[in-house]
Amino acid sequence: MKLYCIGSAGGYPLGDNGTTSYVVTSSDGAYHLLLDAGSGSALAIEEYIPVNDLDAVWLSHDHPDHSADIGIFQHLFFLKKPASKKGLIPVYMNKNSSLWPIMMTDASTEPRQYLIEEPMDIGPFKASFIKTTHPVECAAIRLEEKTTQKVLVFTADSGWQDTMVNFAKNADVLIADTNFPAAKGRNTIHMTSTEVATLANMAEVKQLVVSHIPPQADGDQIMSEVTMAIQPTINIIKAVPKLEIEF
Repeated sequence: MKLYCIGSAGGYPLGDNGTTSYVVTSSDGAYHLLLDAGSGSALAIEEYIPVNDLDAVWLSHDHPDHSADIGIFQHLFFLKKPASKKGLIPVYMNKNSSLWPIMMTDASTEPRQYLIEEPMDIGPFKASFIKTTHPVECAAIRLEEKTTQKVLVFTADSGWQDTMVNFAKNADVLIADTNFPAAKGRNTIHMTSTEVATLANMAEVKQLVVSHIPPQADGDQIMSEVTMAIQPTINIIKAVPKLEIEF
């Protein structure tokens, strides 16, 4: 599998770093899944692949720093040439999302609901979900590639919750919401640096991708706190635009 970071900022974009958006590509390179569509992602994705090479889109929740460009993606799928040769592009959304009324219904995309409590197949991946701790309904996603059994977990936005440990257990790559320094303490919005390190340690993941650091935060401090608290066997990577990880 390959993970590509389109944008990783929390809250709002800054410079060349848009807000949260990642592409997960299957090991054979044939399938591309977009995880979230943050601000700036519809333009920046084409530095990795043509937008019409995407096979599916999945949205964790409605906050704009994760969904701002979904309408632009729909316009691209519909208008940009050459058109996709893959038929209707599914856009997977929580059944309780408030975005349903604005989703286009045309010959290029097909909005589909997912249920947090029900695992499903998304192309070559087995996908399962867990409700996170956040002000609006939000889902984390666990993707297991059927052919290789490689596992990627994306927490989306979440404060600390014990159930995330088992959900992320033994993941090859964990992308974790790391919005606050340790001094913020336990809260119901986002995880702190030390909470993310604790999650990675307890889940015994192989690689941790530190994501969602806000532009106004001290990113160096947050990364230093993660590094100090994490087990030395876990590889730590700060999410930045154009980051690629093969695993």
